[in-house]
Amino acid sequence: MRSRLAKSEGRAAWLGVMAALAGLLALPAAAQWSSDKPPVLGPGDYPPEATEDTPAVKPPAANATAAPQSLQPKTDIPVVTTIPVPAPVQVDSLGKPEGPPVGTLDASNGGLGDHIWNGSERAKAEDLLKRAPLASPDPVFRELVRRIVLTKAGTPPGASQHSFVGLRIEKLLDGGLIDAAGTLAAQASVPDDDAFARLQAGALLLADRASDVCGPDTATRLSSGTVFWMQLRAWCAAVSGDTATAELTKAVLAAQGHSDAAYNVLSDDVLNHKTVPPGPIAHPSEMHIYLLQQAGLPIPDSLARSMGTPVNLLVMRDPRQTLPARLDAAERIVATGAATAEELKAIAAAQELPLSQVANAAVDAPDMPFLAGQLLLRRTAAIETRPAEKAHLMLLALSLGDKAGLAPVSAALQGDIIATLRPSPADPDARRFVRALLLAGRPEAASRWAGRDPVMRAVTAFATRDPAQVAAVQGDLAAFAQGLVKNPPDPDGDRSYKALLLGLGDVLGLPMPPDLKAQAASLSAQMWDGQRPGPGTMRTIEEISLQPDRRGETLLMMLDTIRSIGLRDLAPDATVEFTRLLMAMNQTETARALAMDALAQYVPPPPPPPAVPPAAP
Repeated sequence: MRSRLAKSEGRAAWLGVMAALAGLLALPAAAQWSSDKPPVLGPGDYPPEATEDTPAVKPPAANATAAPQSLQPKTDIPVVTTIPVPAPVQVDSLGKPEGPPVGTLDASNGGLGDHIWNGSERAKAEDLLKRAPLASPDPVFRELVRRIVLTKAGTPPGASQHSFVGLRIEKLLDGGLIDAAGTLAAQASVPDDDAFARLQAGALLLADRASDVCGPDTATRLSSGTVFWMQLRAWCAAVSGDTATAELTKAVLAAQGHSDAAYNVLSDDVLNHKTVPPGPIAHPSEMHIYLLQQAGLPIPDSLARSMGTPVNLLVMRDPRQTLPARLDAAERIVATGAATAEELKAIAAAQELPLSQVANAAVDAPDMPFLAGQLLLRRTAAIETRPAEKAHLMLLALSLGDKAGLAPVSAALQGDIIATLRPSPADPDARRFVRALLLAGRPEAASRWAGRDPVMRAVTAFATRDPAQVAAVQGDLAAFAQGLVKNPPDPDGDRSYKALLLGLGDVLGLPMPPDLKAQAASLSAQMWDGQRPGPGTMRTIEEISLQPDRRGETLLMMLDTIRSIGLRDLAPDATVEFTRLLMAMNQTETARALAMDALAQYVPPPPPPPAVPPAAP
């Protein structure tokens, strides 16, 4: 006997299917059924009451803007039937109605508060959220955006044509946080919103949430006439034991020219515990990805190439995939930060490299795709026994990371190899290794490379937070302050770097004598070498940072500003001010992480060339 849910689903589905059959009667006989006899329906299969059909679902306009592949696949093609569809949503001045606040983070586990959007304008919040760097190679940016997106909080007030929680789910998927996106989708509720319903179902399928994909969250499958929803309807009917509904729904799809052999094979695989490959998938969707996962089959590489970060991440993590397919998938998403350094290292360790490629690594790596080149250099350095050659390979890897704008990724991949090098503080490249080790989260190893370099000694003391090291650099810090207030100043390429060190030490509350602390605060208020946001932007961020009900907007505006300039080029006074604001908002760990990130990445601009004396008359 079918459960009440299965019966309800079957009857609702039959309502749509019977309406579709009425439309099919007008088709040529050969196009209706493969048999000359229509399906026989039992009395219990009919709905209790007939309802009036609504107009047919129309295909999208030819010039409609395509949605991201990972969210609106090509299979979402309307089937021309008279299946009932929900009435259009009426948006009032309060914006699109959404359910209660959802999220996985609250005050107990890193959340930012349930009112972080209450004082923000909806349009402004949406614009910042769309640009938020969750898909970022910088783990500091990525972690803060993750916390903002997953904080359980209400929706910002104001009118909008799309749901705010939908933007949050999209952001998580773009950043490769598939499970988090599935969890948020399972919590969310946005009534009468077809676009959100489609996004929600896709997230549940990608997250492989079998307990949710056929539940109330995907009820649109019972009324929509698009291919995606009808395939989901047929699947849910089949898995609940309602074979008649499943078969008739697939028959309607076939009669309308939307038969999907791959979908049929995969459905049969899961239901009957088979592993028959589906063959080519002409119009892939999250439905196919879900069935492939349920069947225990590898996702074809062709799908990863066309369906965005989530599917590439699934391919990269699947040990059943070929190593080249996993490496290609990782290469496509390396800039998003979705793959961890440990995952990338595991792929490197599994690659088979011919000796000829190892021997020519330093020559070949610069011409290879970024990740492939990094992994080749890593593997080669791991077996290199000559210290100078090993160091050369690591310097090349770091240089390629800088060139690609992926310095944090390069440092994370090579940090453990660099940590095995014998420190040579007198080496002119010692600072490169200090910076890389800091980015890789290895401050103790970085401190061994600091040697007699007072700037690097101070940087690594701040990073380790070792009281003995911090105490040992107090004299260096005092000397920095004295040198920075000299007028005229002595030539010093590290002036801006020293100002950054002193300013960050001050706002982070590192131990300093009172007079030195006062000097540091005064120096950090000056303008130093580098790029900075316009005065209007900084003033706005400072003003809204004082309003807890605009906390989400403040943090996203700050991140957007830093990302647009880059920590490598951001002026020390701007970096110090952003860190101060984070501390004032009680975001201590984020402030510290940003400060260490800046110390590892900031590069003072080169001094201007000396003035050319006028020619003698």
